[in-house]
Amino acid sequence: MIYDVKELVYATLDSIPEISGHISPQYPDEMAEFPCVVYSTEHAAFFKDSNQEEQQTQWTFTIDIFGQGSLDDIQDKIIGKFGPMGFKYTAVDQNLNGISRIGITFRGIVDNCLLHVFEN
Repeated sequence: MIYDVKELVYATLDSIPEISGHISPQYPDEMAEFPCVVYSTEHAAFFKDSNQEEQQTQWTFTIDIFGQGSLDDIQDKIIGKFGPMGFKYTAVDQNLNGISRIGITFRGIVDNCLLHVFEN
């Protein structure tokens, strides 16, 4: 059985008080409250055993943080949560006409039996 990293991503983000309750897997029609977070996940089989059961899954998830002003503290808290789990990240930031955005992409391979994250 594949470990569902989507649930882990949501629960971990929701544990951060500054963004709790403002997290969504899809972009809202209108961004009315800041800061807000939008995340997406994707996965692919990395290793299947002789019975074709997926033992390891490669996960990539992207977290976009939107707000006004500096989002560095929130970024640091998010990286501080997922980094120790074993996910590696890259981050970009930009100013979108007065709205700050930081995009963080995490990658890791999850062993579905041991629930251990490692790099490729």
